[in-house]
Amino acid sequence: MNWLHYLLEANIYLAVFYAGYCLFLNRETHYTLNRVYLLLSCFISFLLPLVQVGILKPTVPDTISVEYITSTATQDIGIQDILFYAYLLGSMILFGLLLFKLFKLIKITQTANKIADKGYKIVLLENSNTAFSFFSYLFIGSKTEGINTIIRHEMVHIRQKHTLDVLFLEFIKIINWFNPFVYLLQNSLKTVHEYLADEQTAAFENDILTYSSFLVNNAYGLGGSSIAPSFFNYNLLKKRIIMLNRKRSGNLARLKYLVAVPICAAALCASTLGFSKTYALVDLVPQHPDTIIKAKLLKVPPPPPPAPHAKKPHVTDVKLMPPKVTKRPPPPPPVPSKVKTVKFPPPIVKPAGKVRPKVKVVRFPPPIIKPDVKTSKKIPPPPPEPPTDAKAAPKAIESTPPPVSEKPSTPTVPAQKPASTFSIGVSEKSTPSKPTPVQ
Repeated sequence: MNWLHYLLEANIYLAVFYAGYCLFLNRETHYTLNRVYLLLSCFISFLLPLVQVGILKPTVPDTISVEYITSTATQDIGIQDILFYAYLLGSMILFGLLLFKLFKLIKITQTANKIADKGYKIVLLENSNTAFSFFSYLFIGSKTEGINTIIRHEMVHIRQKHTLDVLFLEFIKIINWFNPFVYLLQNSLKTVHEYLADEQTAAFENDILTYSSFLVNNAYGLGGSSIAPSFFNYNLLKKRIIMLNRKRSGNLARLKYLVAVPICAAALCASTLGFSKTYALVDLVPQHPDTIIKAKLLKVPPPPPPAPHAKKPHVTDVKLMPPKVTKRPPPPPPVPSKVKTVKFPPPIVKPAGKVRPKVKVVRFPPPIIKPDVKTSKKIPPPPPEPPTDAKAAPKAIESTPPPVSEKPSTPTVPAQKPASTFSIGVSEKSTPSKPTPVQ
């Protein structure tokens, strides 16, 4: 990315120098100094980025810069590549146009009639009213009026080598085709060339008004190639006449050209402080060695480097021998396991209807039977015991009293039999009933 920083810095300085020309020097009649200023501004703008003042730089401890190089095969096209190819395309287009214009001029010089005279050659163009010069060749049409005045005008361009200036600006334009100030500077330089030629031609004519009227009368002639100074330039006609009639600048006006000095100093300081560049070749005032040693003693450990992009490992084809396969005996068949069957009793299912209450059997002692004194009849035996069935609902057994005779009799005491028990069914929730004694 250093090439992009260098071009950006050089074009910034070129714009600053041209702004100084437009503000202070554009209206001055010292045309030779204007020409020198414009040419030197182009040269200095590309030279300043390569120069720095080391003493102005802050003392920064040495740090180790680590750059990770990644393979170009796996790296995508970035912004830097796009800018580079776009810049290269624009430069190639302008360079091709310049070669086409040169080829066209060379072809004209080979086919047209030429007249050699005192270090220059006149090339006659049939059925044309144009006039321009290229190095030592003066191209003029056969239909052009005022040939002598035009030849004197173009001879100034040839003697002062204005073609070299135009070609130099063409190469600057190829390098900086994206900078609009380059095109403005080229037009200003061509205008200064015409001011110089008009000034000397008008001095030879001894009458500025006559030469001004001659420019007006021949304003509609055909212009020549853009890389050659041309006499007919309708766009510059008004400026040329104004500058011919302007009062000459005095000697004090030459001090204005010293404006280039602070511009150069400011650009040099900005180049040193504003751009952290590594493309500087010349250090005008390097730092004192003591300050460099102090900066080295106060070293700060560098920050950890950024994590590099993951690289794909380089895979090489390696052929391996096939492994030896040994036959293993088949595994034994699985032994069926004995399964014990466990039988569970069926579940107890309760009936869905009403649950009968549990019957609790209560046993009472047999009743005490007293013999009747009046009657001597035997008392019948007690009834047999009821069946003790838990499911059957018990019923209360009532003993029927024996018949009592009205006449008293002497009691006969029978032999007592073993006591028999009576069972009376009583529910759990009801209270047991007391037996009634038999009289």
